[in-house]
Order: sequence, then structure tokens, then C-alpha cells
Amino acid sequence: MSNPVSNPDYQLDLPVPVSGEDLPIPVSDNAPREEFAKDKKYTDWHNIASQRHIRDLALDLNRGDLWLATGGGVLHWFPGKDRFTRYASEHGLPGNSVYAIAVDGSGQVWVSSQQLGLYYLKNDIWESYRYLEEVQVSCLTTDSTSKLWVGTDSGIYAIANPESKPVLELPPPGFPPRAMAINNDNDIWLCNATGVHHYQNSAWIATANGTQPDILTLALQGNNLWLGKFRELVRIDLTTNTSPKIDNMPYGEVTAIAPCSQGVWVACGGQVGIVTENSWKPLKNRRFNTPITSLVAVSDEEVWIGTHDGLWQGGKDNIRRHLTDTPPDVIGSSPERFFSNLVQTLSVQQIADRSVLWIGTARGLFRYNLSIDDWRRDGRFDTQDIRAIFNIPEQETIWVASWSKGLQGLEPGKQLPTASKISEPILAFTGGRDNYWAVGIDGLYRYDDSTWKLAIANSDLPVRGWVQSVSLVVSDRVWLGTTAGLFLYTPDSKQLTPVTGSLGSADVSVLLAIARNDSELLFAGTKQGLYAGNLDKWETVPELENRQITALVWDFHDNSLWVGTDRGLFRLQYRDNTWQVVNEFNVRNSGLGENRVIAIAISRDDSGETQLWVGTACGLSCYRY
Repeated sequence: MSNPVSNPDYQLDLPVPVSGEDLPIPVSDNAPREEFAKDKKYTDWHNIASQRHIRDLALDLNRGDLWLATGGGVLHWFPGKDRFTRYASEHGLPGNSVYAIAVDGSGQVWVSSQQLGLYYLKNDIWESYRYLEEVQVSCLTTDSTSKLWVGTDSGIYAIANPESKPVLELPPPGFPPRAMAINNDNDIWLCNATGVHHYQNSAWIATANGTQPDILTLALQGNNLWLGKFRELVRIDLTTNTSPKIDNMPYGEVTAIAPCSQGVWVACGGQVGIVTENSWKPLKNRRFNTPITSLVAVSDEEVWIGTHDGLWQGGKDNIRRHLTDTPPDVIGSSPERFFSNLVQTLSVQQIADRSVLWIGTARGLFRYNLSIDDWRRDGRFDTQDIRAIFNIPEQETIWVASWSKGLQGLEPGKQLPTASKISEPILAFTGGRDNYWAVGIDGLYRYDDSTWKLAIANSDLPVRGWVQSVSLVVSDRVWLGTTAGLFLYTPDSKQLTPVTGSLGSADVSVLLAIARNDSELLFAGTKQGLYAGNLDKWETVPELENRQITALVWDFHDNSLWVGTDRGLFRLQYRDNTWQVVNEFNVRNSGLGENRVIAIAISRDDSGETQLWVGTACGLSCYRY
């Protein structure tokens, strides 16, 4: 372990990588500019999520604006002005993950999300369409009159405006639709897990015998029905019910189709091209290395392309990328480097006069300087799956555990030796000033005399199971959470004591030990709820029974416990001799990015306001109180 260095420099401004860090690039005067939404539904919340992962596109034909449904919310792009506005769950979306988007003839924007229900934008706030609050929406489209059509698992609906009931409701054709094409109210085509279905004469008709699960999308254009399949594009001439061959059309997965006057724009096998009735013409033979999810035709010579790695504009002369050029969509000297929305671990480091939030994601390690709103991405952990981050207060060393490369210690400007003796992956990490403990796949390790040594092997446990969490507040008592119960380990005597009662056989996935009232208090999170107490006395929190506990953090400022679960976020305080829930947050009543909480951390700013950082699979959420 190296000696601490006072006042480490975390404020480098060079526009080049230094010591493995990706530093910000200079922003030019003509870079796209963010216009912030004028209002928020949840003013105490803020979300940080990349909007590079596009699921769907929609064009406002009246204004020319482009709307993007992404894994991090909704991005409103003003193409001719290089301006954009971000929307996330603090603006009323039920979480950050948005699946489908559409703009009807009146310019009303509609979205469906990972959660139940249909939402529409009103004065920069997303409101729930109350008539479809409890249905799962799978796709959105508009018909020739620009009326909205909604495909769900319970039926097909036509909607004229946000204030009224659906003007038409049709029964579901079996499985939820993947895509729909509407000519009129009695001429509807859709594809789902069983193939293509046609609604005509008040009934659904399957267009072919047998199940056809390989049809991913479809579109109507004139008298042609275009089908995008796993391996090819198919054109069906509806006047003759034949499928003529398309010359020089490549084989490949067809993921998106957009009609235009001459034919259709098609994404096939990573390429985008225009297809007439008999031939295919790709855009400059450009092949994308990322999935293409959606296309919007501007004309026969121009198309918008939505991918898992951002927005592109294709034309006869070139293909141009459209990026916001700001974090979290671009971090570092390359547009390929951006924030991963799957946040798996968080740690706040307080050094001198500034706080740094360390963020471990499924695709790398990030640092966010809370004092100056500055982002960094550590290139030494490029695309690594980060599972644990730990730092000692007032020390500069950061311990980072990844799934594939074990445990590494970091200091500004250098990288400490890897803890190669710990069996990967690292499942948990904790410690004190000179007392470090790590959980590997084969048991518990202790940092002793500048080396890691196996203290308890999983085979040493008195019951079948493995260690998956560790916590301590005093050096002579180490708490171990295992898949087969809670244990107390005494390092001096090397004694392992099982806890009796309900915790003796529980699957203990997360632990938090704190010093409270001159004693030690332990919180043990299991798949069936939360326990609080010590070796001799335990109590459960009735309001959290049958909830999987996923993350814990203690707020020493107001003596409250924040609990992350698989169904939301909770704040507990000790009142009337029991632990009581005083706040409950989920995607329906707050700006939380996703209901399943993965990680939690706490910081305080100069004004004394507390910031609760919440890591989810859909980005990083922040609650101020």
C-alpha cells in the first residue's frame, strides 16, 4: 500500500489522455447546444444517462423536429438548428428506459416505456394517458390521417387526443405486435411472434399457415407490403399476392423499414439503402458495426438512422453522425467513449475541498467531480465490468474490482499492482485505514503485510454456500453474508460464528455495519427483506418483507438508512423503538430512473444539501434533500 499524497490533482484540463484518463475535448462554438426543458415534474430529482442507445425515431412532419426514444430517456433534436432537449424521469417519464415514440398529426408526442402505460408530452411534462395506464405497450405508429395507433398485449387502440378514450379498440391477434402498418380503420397489418396478421372485415386473419417467428418488422407502401425478416427482405404485391425477387438485395437481418415515394429505406445486415420494387441501392456501401433500430424517411434521398450508438443522417453524398458532444453522451477525446447506463457500484471520495463520485458501470470506470461538474473516464478500465469501488476517507487510493480483471488499486497518475491472488470475480470489498477485506469467488481474502491472503474458503463454511458480502466497523469483528446465512468472523482467533434464527439460513446479499450510540449496528439485506441488530438481537422491517434488498447506505447527518430494493427506494428512521419507512420512491412517484436499485452513495455540497446518488440499469439518478 502506498503512502497517501495530500491534495491530489483531479482537475486536469489537457485535451489529451493523461495516465490512462480520457479528458474532455475542447467544445467548439458551433457544437450542438442543449436547451433545457422549461419544467420538471419532480424538482428534487436529476438523472444522468446516455441517450446514445436509440430504440425508436419519430419525425414531426409539421416542424421538422426529430424525437428519439432511448435507453436513457427522450431526446428532442432540432436538426436544422443543432440544438437538443433531454427528457428523463424527473420530467414525468416512468423511468428512463423508453421503447417507442410517435408524433401524431396535431404534433402531440407519445411514448411507451419499460413500465406499463402510455405517456404524452404536455408543457415539458410527461403525463400518463389514463385510459391505458395498466397495459404494456409494444409499438406505436400513425395512420394515413396521422391518428395514433397503439399496439399492446391486450388489444390494438386508435387514439385521437390525450383527453379522450380510444376511438377504436380491436382485440389482440394473439401475441403483442412487433410493428404495425395502418392503411385505414379496417385495413391493418401487423407482425408478432406468430407471423403476419391482417385486420379486414372486422376480423384478424393470419396471412400464412404455421408460425413465422422470423418476421421482425413490416411497412406498407402503395400496393406493397414489405416484410423484414431474420435473413431477408420480402416484398408482397398485394394486388397479385406474389413475392417478386429483389435484384442484388443482400441477405441479412432486416431491423427497420421506412416508406418513401420510390420504395422503402431498409436496414439490412448493418447497411442502409433504398429499395425500389426490383432493386437495392445502399448508401455508399457503409456498414454499421452497431445494431440499427429505426429509420425515418425525409425524402427519397435522405433518411435518419437510429442505432445503439447514436443518430446518423444518410444521404446520396455522405452519412453524417449527429451527437450532442457533451457528457454523458461523449466523455473524452473520442465520440466512441460514452457513459454506460448500467451503473453497478458507487463511491464518494472526499479530498480537501472537493467531492468526487466514482461510478462503476458494465462498460468502464467514470469519475464525476461534483465541485466543478467535470467528467472523466478511466481508459485503464476500458469496457471492463466494474463491480465494486472502495476508498478510505482522506486517502487518495481507490480500490476497483472488475468482473474479469480482479482487484486493482489506483492513485492519480499511476496504477498499483493487481491483487492477482484473489480468485476472480471480486464480489465485494470493504476495509478500514489499514484493514482490507475482499470477497473472491472462492472465499474471503485479507490484505496483510502488503499481500492478499485467503482467510476463509467457501469450503470452510459449516453449510453449503459461498460468501457474497462483507462489512465491518471495528477491526476485530467482520460480518459475512453468504448464500446460506450470516456469520461473524473474529480475525484474531480466526473463529467463525454462525448467526442463529432466520438469518442463520437466509441468502444475505448485502451488509452495512455502522457505529451508533457507542455500539455496533448491522443491517443485513436478504432476498426476503431487511434485518437490523447485532449478534444477540435482530428485528425485521415489516414494510420491506418479501422485497429483495439490493443496496444500503447510512446518512450520518440525519441518522437515516437508505435501502435499495428490486421494487424501489426506501428511507428508514428509528422511531417508537422500531425501524419505520418514512419515504418510498419508485418510477411512478419520483424521478427514479428504474425501480431496481443497484447501488447507492451519499454526498453533501457546500450549501449543506444532501445528494443521494442511485445507480440503476437505466442510468444514474440523484435526489437532493
